[in-house]
Amino acid sequence: MLLTSNLKITIGLLVISVMVIIAFLAPQITWHPPLKTLVGKPFTPPNREYLFGTDDLGRDIYAQTIYGLRTSLIVGITSSLLAVIIGILIGAIAGYYGGITDDILMRIADLLFVIPPFFLALLIVVIVGPELTNIIIAIAITSWAGIARITRAQFLRVKEYPFVEAARALGATSYRIMLIHILPNALYGVIPYIALQIGNNIFVEAGLGFLGLSDPNVPSLGRLLNLGQQYLTMAWWIATFPGIILAILIIGFNLLGDGLIEYFNPRIRRVG
Repeated sequence: MLLTSNLKITIGLLVISVMVIIAFLAPQITWHPPLKTLVGKPFTPPNREYLFGTDDLGRDIYAQTIYGLRTSLIVGITSSLLAVIIGILIGAIAGYYGGITDDILMRIADLLFVIPPFFLALLIVVIVGPELTNIIIAIAITSWAGIARITRAQFLRVKEYPFVEAARALGATSYRIMLIHILPNALYGVIPYIALQIGNNIFVEAGLGFLGLSDPNVPSLGRLLNLGQQYLTMAWWIATFPGIILAILIIGFNLLGDGLIEYFNPRIRRVG
């Protein structure tokens, strides 16, 4: 049975809320420093003391997973907020002014569609280094194009509304019209995609970690998956638990995003 938009939103919010609470309480619900070696015997299977077992260096997989979840949320949310700011700014300018300004900005956005964002982010991180701040910036500057396209489309639609024409006739400045009159109405079409963007950026961060391009000083679910695939036959737990947490987190944001898109667009809303 297909999920209704309200059910998707509810499940997505529930999953995300639980994950955020777990990440926020990481210091209180873990017993070992996540990156400290030899807190236990290497390759210890899951047990009462090490809930998710230990890795090849005796580090607690449970602690690494919980702190890695926190890293994923920080990177996903922060990079998405930066991408949204860039995308809304560029999309608003392109949609409002049109003409050559629109052409130039959209051609720049098209370049990001031609080059897959993951590979561009990978290239940037390789060049500038895999520090957490660099990873956030790299993901942000490679993921704004979709938001810019959506914002542009919304501005093209809303700027033709009578109340915008009335504000222009009364002498309102372009800045005021864009910020006060158009943007609040255009955001209804943008907000649903922010949740999808966060989920996508979390996936990109995990992909970078899987390729060994995560910050070595910060726990990463992607790096755990990279380590786990090396020992999959002898220590299945190293990759299994981080992989489950990562999948649940991304599914939560995707459900929320899909539900919001259906909710704000009645034409595609499914009736349960």
